[in-house]
Amino acid sequence: MSDPGPFPAGVIFRNDVRRTDEQFGIFGEATVEIVPDTFAVTLGARYYDVEVDLEGSANSSFCNLSGPNGTDVNAFGTDISDLYNDDGQITFRGSCNPANQITYTLDTIDANTPAQVVAALNNAPDAATTNGVILKATATWTPTDDLLFYATYSEGFRPGLLNRPGGAQGPGGFTVPFALDTDDVTNYEFGWKTQLFNRDLRFNGSIFYVEIERLQTTIFDPSITNLFFSDNAADAEIWGIEGDIAWRPYSLTGLTIAGAFSILDTEITDVLTPTNDVLVGSELAFAPGFQGNMRLRYEWDFAPGFTAHIMPQITHSASSFTDIIEINKYRLDSWTTLGLSAGVATDDWSIEAFADNLTNERAEISGTFVNDRARTTVNRPLTVGMRFSAGF
Repeated sequence: MSDPGPFPAGVIFRNDVRRTDEQFGIFGEATVEIVPDTFAVTLGARYYDVEVDLEGSANSSFCNLSGPNGTDVNAFGTDISDLYNDDGQITFRGSCNPANQITYTLDTIDANTPAQVVAALNNAPDAATTNGVILKATATWTPTDDLLFYATYSEGFRPGLLNRPGGAQGPGGFTVPFALDTDDVTNYEFGWKTQLFNRDLRFNGSIFYVEIERLQTTIFDPSITNLFFSDNAADAEIWGIEGDIAWRPYSLTGLTIAGAFSILDTEITDVLTPTNDVLVGSELAFAPGFQGNMRLRYEWDFAPGFTAHIMPQITHSASSFTDIIEINKYRLDSWTTLGLSAGVATDDWSIEAFADNLTNERAEISGTFVNDRARTTVNRPLTVGMRFSAGF
C-alpha cells in the first residue's frame, strides 16, 4: 500500500484499496436438431465459483499528524485489511489518540464496545464468495429460408463484493452489509428474424420479460456513512419490445428506409434495503420508456461510375432517471437530434459531407447526482465535417 505518512496538502479523503477477484467457471452448450433444418433446441449451463477480496484503507485527513513523529493514525476511516482478514480481532479507529484505538476480540467485547466493532467481529468475512449454476435454453423454428422464430429462457448474475464501510451504523438500526450477494436475472424472450416481400423488407425483433433479484446498487447516504457503499437493494422487473427494420421499396430504386426502436416498462417490485432510499414502483436507472431512430438513404447514378447519396436521420430518446436511489438520482430530459449527410462514391474513392445534431440539441445522455450535484454528460453540439476514403 501507499506511504502511511500524512496526506499531501489539500487531500481530505483517500482510498488506498486493492481488490482481488478470483473466478472459476465451467460452461458448455449443445444443440439438437429435432426436425432437420427446421426446428432445433439448444441447452446450455455454466457453473461459477467467485471470490472477491479487499485490502487497504479508506481514510480521511482527520488526525492526520496525530501519530508518532507526525504520522497518520488512520482515524475515523476503515482499515479494510483489518476488517476483512478474518483473524478474530478488530481495532477500533474512532479516536485520534493511538492509545484509545483498542483492539477487540469476541472474548473482550463488553457493553462499551462500539457497535460497529461488535458487528464486524460477528459478521465480517474474509472474502465475498459465491457459487452456483445458471442455465439457458433456446428453441428455434425456421419454417422457410426467410423466417426464423425463437424462444429463449436464460439466467445471469453479477458477482458479490465487499463494502469499504462494512458495519457502519445508520438511522433506524440499519447496518451497511459487509458482503453483498449476487444479483440474478431471469430472462424470458420471444423473437423473430424475417425477410419479407421478396426480401425487400427485413424486420427483426423480440419481446422480453426480465426478473431481477437482489439488484446491486451503489448508495451515497451521509446519514449512514460518508463513503459510498453497495447493497442488494431491491427486486425489479422489465417488460420490453425492441426491433429493427430495413426496407428497400421495389418501386423506388435507390431508396432505403431503416430504423430501430425499443419500448421498456421497468419497475421496482420489492425493496430489500431497510432504508428510505429506494421506493416500490420507481423506474430502473437509464431505462427510457422509448428510444428510436430512423434514416432515409437515397442513392442514384449521376454519371458513369459515380454514385451519389443523401441521408437524413432522426434519433429520439424519452426521459429517464440516473439511479434508483432517491437521494442520488435526477431525471434526464427527453431529446431528439437530427443529422444529414451527402456524398459521392466511385469504385476507388468516396467523399461525404455531414452535419450531426443539426438543431444543436443539448441531449442529456447520462448523468449522476451523488454529492447533491447534477453532473450531466451531453452529446456533441452541431458538428459539420467531411469524410474521404480511398482504396489503393
